[in-house]
Amino acid sequence: MKSLLVAAVALLLMVGCGINSTFVYKPGPPEAGGAKLPVKIAVLPFKDGTEDFTDRGSIFSGGHYNLAKAGIAATMTPLTPELWAKSFAEELAVSGSFRSARFLYSPSELADEDFFVEGTLTKAYIGKLWDDGNEFAISLRALARSDKRCVWEKEVSRAWKNTLALYKGCGGMAIQCMVDRHHADANRVMREMFVEAGADLVATLAALSGSRAGEDGLPPAASPGEARKDKGTSTPPAPESVEETIEKILKVK
Repeated sequence: MKSLLVAAVALLLMVGCGINSTFVYKPGPPEAGGAKLPVKIAVLPFKDGTEDFTDRGSIFSGGHYNLAKAGIAATMTPLTPELWAKSFAEELAVSGSFRSARFLYSPSELADEDFFVEGTLTKAYIGKLWDDGNEFAISLRALARSDKRCVWEKEVSRAWKNTLALYKGCGGMAIQCMVDRHHADANRVMREMFVEAGADLVATLAALSGSRAGEDGLPPAASPGEARKDKGTSTPPAPESVEETIEKILKVK
């Protein structure tokens, strides 16, 4: 198996000039039935907290590539901290869990966002041999724009190994197919991490509001006390406005 991987990598290096190795993140579909929050989120560029190396070891003895600092020749362009931040913002936007979610290059670009997310990419390593394994990890936190108060922190990581099954159906000389499979595998792991982080962020902000989030962008539902107070009447209590819900989240200590 090791000899097969070495041969595959060597072949990629030899024909690399004709291969499209540009990595483009592809978010998944919205999560059905998920919570909806009437808040706006911004994601700022992540910091690089990975180890200080680009290419460690060799394809013959084993080692790792640090995708945060450099790509893999003829296989994948770098997965920089900025690319991770942009991809996370894109995943949050597609999820439909917020009024809006976007990537910003600088805090000076913040406008009417209620919260902004900062992060550090701590691991972005791809093994040179199957047994070397791969590791991705990010550390995230969300702050309220109004007073820079941290309201959420989360660390997400994944460690996994590739097998020959990754190339199933590509054929011995289908180099672009092999490259595309590597990209899809990295995309899959990144999305799993983003979905986990996004769900935790939504749950935290919903809890800060003092109630579960409503559906379709509506404010949180009435509390049990409010529901009992109006029991027996034909007119339900008026829901909070979007502005009131946001103010309640921001004022929670």
